[in-house]
Amino acid sequence: MQSMSFCSLVLTLILLGTGASTVLAQEKEKPKTGTTVDAWRHSLPPESEAQRPGEEMPDGSAVLQPKAEATKALLALERLWMDSLKVGDVDSLGQIISDDFALVSPRMLDGKDRVKYLEFALRDLKLTSYEFSKTTVRLFGKTAIVTGLLKQDVLSKGEDWSGTYLVTDVWINRNGTWRAVSRHEDRLKK
Repeated sequence: MQSMSFCSLVLTLILLGTGASTVLAQEKEKPKTGTTVDAWRHSLPPESEAQRPGEEMPDGSAVLQPKAEATKALLALERLWMDSLKVGDVDSLGQIISDDFALVSPRMLDGKDRVKYLEFALRDLKLTSYEFSKTTVRLFGKTAIVTGLLKQDVLSKGEDWSGTYLVTDVWINRNGTWRAVSRHEDRLKK
């Protein structure tokens, strides 16, 4: 069976001619990555990261913040998000969470869209404390990915959901404002 696969590969390369050598050369040039984020990043077109602070976006939208400024703003939004959950501030949560938001978590297999997330967060969650650690912010033009560990003391409908979670948040800058479009969280084993 392996020889058949090898023969198919050789035939494909012969049929493709010089195009195949170009594809193979490009694959060799790609940096080897170990994370999904890296794989996603390398799948983006080159112009997605070509934007520099102070330049106008190709679609005429708002100018991007310098990296340090954007990083600081995103980390502040992460804290505001959790502080808003802690005190039940629906207005702040509504400004942070995008209309097309999605939450993915093993504890909520059906997922949550914006409306379901806000209802769940404000009705069922009782967050008493939280702490972020090992947080990183990666910027890709108008998209940012914030990852880190979130240690929290929280009850959901009286059930203890306290623990340390690996969290990945995806943010989109729309018209100069960062909005969370996705959160994935997975509880680390004790």
